[in-house]
Amino acid sequence: MANFMIMAAMRGRFMSEQGNLYDNFQMLGYMDGASAFDAVAAFFDQPKFPIVWGDVEYMWAERLADDPANGHHGEYEKVYIASLRERWEGSSRN
Repeated sequence: MANFMIMAAMRGRFMSEQGNLYDNFQMLGYMDGASAFDAVAAFFDQPKFPIVWGDVEYMWAERLADDPANGHHGEYEKVYIASLRERWEGSSRN
């Protein structure tokens, strides 16, 4: 399995000491997975520290290796919290 760095776009903005506003991205940790989605889902299922999921807009994973999909800040494979929760809600209906 590949190793991934799990990233998140947080709701809200970051204000610098000089008063400039920036998008707020956070590195949440590392996770193994067969794909970027699998790594994000595994992190969501077992986070290494308490996270208020309502603060997270979306997450993505960057492969810890040369990969042309890296460095796009989640533009290609955004994983929204609702889609992660739906995995469990959908399986409980069957």
